Amino acid sequence: AALAQRLGELGRRHEKTSEEVFRVQRQALFMKSEKQAAEERLAAAHKQLEEARAEARRLQERHGHVEDSARLVRDKDRKITELSKEVFKLKEALNALPEPRGAPQPPPDTTVLQARVRTLETQLVEMETRHSKVVTLYRSHLLCAVQ
Repeated sequence: AALAQRLGELGRRHEKTSEEVFRVQRQALFMKSEKQAAEERLAAAHKQLEEARAEARRLQERHGHVEDSARLVRDKDRKITELSKEVFKLKEALNALPEPRGAPQPPPDTTVLQARVRTLETQLVEMETRHSKVVTLYRSHLLCAVQ
């Protein structure tokens, strides 16, 4: 009877131990799946971070291009302004020349000035065209950077 009681007690202890082992195994399995999920989230976060860094580098490059374009636009504006002033001065100088009285041919200096005015006007038109192209490029870079 003592042995049967002892056997019953050992059976209950065995059952409790088996339940405890099963509970610990189940908990370990749950922790393992939680660890895997956390590692996956960490990998996704690292991937997002790298993508964000790459995007930041692209934006910095674009910003540099935009600044370069802005500098070109300012230079072109300055050049156009200078050429416009020079054309204006040359036109005033041309208009200030006295009209020739006897001969219908203009003096050689006037011819040179007129040729210079035409050249400068042509350059002005070309510079304005280039300027508008640069402004268009600048605006597209700026729009791209804003987006």
